[in-house]
Amino acid sequence: MPAAHYPAWMPGVIDRPRSRSRWPQAALWVALTVPLALEAARLDHAAVRWAELVGGGLVLGAAVVFFDRFPVATLCLLVAAAAVPALVLTPTVTDPAGVWPFLAAAVFGFRAGRRLDDTRSVLSSLAAVVLAGLPVSVLVDGSARGGFGLLFGLYDWFLLVLVLLIVVLVPWLVGRYRRQRAELAAAGWERAALLERQQRLEVERARLRERARIARDVHDSLGHEWGLIALRAAAFEVSADLPERHRAAAGELRAGVAEATERLREFIGVLHPDGEPSPRERTDVAGLVERAAGAGVDVVLEPSEPPVEPLPAPVERAAHRVVQEGLTNAARHAPGAAVTVRLEHRTGSTVVTVANGPASERPGAATGGGHGLVGLAERVRLLGGALEAGPRDGGFALVATLPHDAPPADPPADPNGSGGESDRARARTRGEARHRLARAVRAPALAGLVVAVLTTALYALVGANNSLAPAVFERIPVGASRTEVEAQLPPFQILGDPERMLPAPPRGARCRYHWSDVQSDEQLFFRLCFAADRLVVKEIVPRSAISAGAE
Repeated sequence: MPAAHYPAWMPGVIDRPRSRSRWPQAALWVALTVPLALEAARLDHAAVRWAELVGGGLVLGAAVVFFDRFPVATLCLLVAAAAVPALVLTPTVTDPAGVWPFLAAAVFGFRAGRRLDDTRSVLSSLAAVVLAGLPVSVLVDGSARGGFGLLFGLYDWFLLVLVLLIVVLVPWLVGRYRRQRAELAAAGWERAALLERQQRLEVERARLRERARIARDVHDSLGHEWGLIALRAAAFEVSADLPERHRAAAGELRAGVAEATERLREFIGVLHPDGEPSPRERTDVAGLVERAAGAGVDVVLEPSEPPVEPLPAPVERAAHRVVQEGLTNAARHAPGAAVTVRLEHRTGSTVVTVANGPASERPGAATGGGHGLVGLAERVRLLGGALEAGPRDGGFALVATLPHDAPPADPPADPNGSGGESDRARARTRGEARHRLARAVRAPALAGLVVAVLTTALYALVGANNSLAPAVFERIPVGASRTEVEAQLPPFQILGDPERMLPAPPRGARCRYHWSDVQSDEQLFFRLCFAADRLVVKEIVPRSAISAGAE
């Protein structure tokens, strides 16, 4: 389909010359830099602030510039820019160092969905980047929290996967959906073009049918009349009452009519497509028989019972054609033979019979290719009837059975026509689009379900074994060795970063956090900090401390 038939709002479906203007890219970079600048402005240290601003600006600029050439690599770069600070600098996904990388990853995830049709490359590349973050998360949290840090790093990575599934893959799926909607729209335009071509073909088919009908009329009507002229000329040629000169002229007339009839048959298929339609067909069988008898044909119309009800017009025309073709064939191939025409009106049908005996004269040179019987058989078939033609009693018989409840004469529509093909093409495009979208959703949805189940199971396992009884906490003395204290503590700690909401512990100290078995506003959880393998701090953290830290 020419590109001009597609609407201009259909991106990714047709190839249009790309605009050389960089203003859209610049506008996108500015829009993504705004949240980066707002987050950098909140940082206390100037050096860190400028490092965040410059580094983030370069990452966003590279993403904007190189996305058209390397869309998958660009999306992976932004996912890494969001994952590394969340796993290394914080290190917890629940309190990320910056939101702008996630926002940028969401924007470019949507753009990747609009641009790319290869689901496998996108999902496999993103999976590789995310899986690379698992050992990083475990090592970072393990170094910060000891043995429990390994478990905490796994939990932190699970949360990162869930966040990325929502922040990146949901916009990517939305982009893919928009792309496939555009593809379906393109299929609709293609179908419209096919329907337009079908309409033109239908018009051309109607013109060809009209030309064929005119050709059939010329063959049946004019050929019949010329056959009668040739028959009369043949009678004059053998008449003993005429001088030899006149008989010779009659013979030349008969030969000329035969030659003209043959030429008519040769050129019958090249009628001008814009020719005038033939006059209304005649259906008077009795008049046809009278004209043939007047031309010298030994023909008899046997009387028959009149029809109970008026015959349908197509049946009358077909009966007239059968009698006409039978008389023409008898005059051409069995000159001098007696011809009998019979119309038998039955209940629901009419049987037309044209039979001739053996020829009493020598037939002339055979002309034609039998197109008359072929066209007549097609006409009878379109009425739902049957035509029989063959030798009988030394002569020839033509028998046509014409039902009265005749179906429309138009031929059935071509099942392989362009309209059916366009419908199938659009249905096929829709089915493929649904299949691709379902395949794209299946893998992320399954991964999200698995990670969510594992995260819930890990949280439940840790939550059931991270509470410390207040009585045990009271018995632990400050200055006790780490080994003695940890022997009385539960195996797991709080999953989270409560230290970010509390005053900093002594320099070089590492702390453990456990929920209280009996929680109240004054006693929410406990903090125990160790330095040089000795307990240096033990304190009860009230609920108000968490509220103040959140503010």
